[in-house]
Amino acid sequence: MHSTAIEFGRQLGPLRRSLLRATREAAHLPDIPDSHVEVMRALVAEPNMSPGSLAEHLNLARSTVSNLIKAMVDAELVERSAASDDLRGAALTASPKAIRLLAEYDAVSSQVLSDALDELTPDGRRALSEATPALADLTRILARRVS
Repeated sequence: MHSTAIEFGRQLGPLRRSLLRATREAAHLPDIPDSHVEVMRALVAEPNMSPGSLAEHLNLARSTVSNLIKAMVDAELVERSAASDDLRGAALTASPKAIRLLAEYDAVSSQVLSDALDELTPDGRRALSEATPALADLTRILARRVS
């Protein structure tokens, strides 16, 4: 096993959590679980998704998505309506509140990350800039393995 894989795996979770905490604190944003943010992103990208399609898109069990959707409908982050092609089915859409919160999170997160990058050395910023395409490729490779 590559030592890079071990260290990279150790850094990903703490990096993601640190960025999320710093973003929330910078703009006094509500504490929204990562899973809810993933659902909101999916529904903003593809409105009127069925629960089954959402589960497939996120590689989650249908029961997990069902529980997420219930909580998110209660929090007014997801709107559920009858599917246009099947009245027994449901169409899920990100609510206006979710769209606004997601835009706020993204804007503040970008600023927080930009400010943190400014504190790196020029070599550190260059290394991250050069690694960005490889990270995108790695994301695609890993996504294919679970599809």
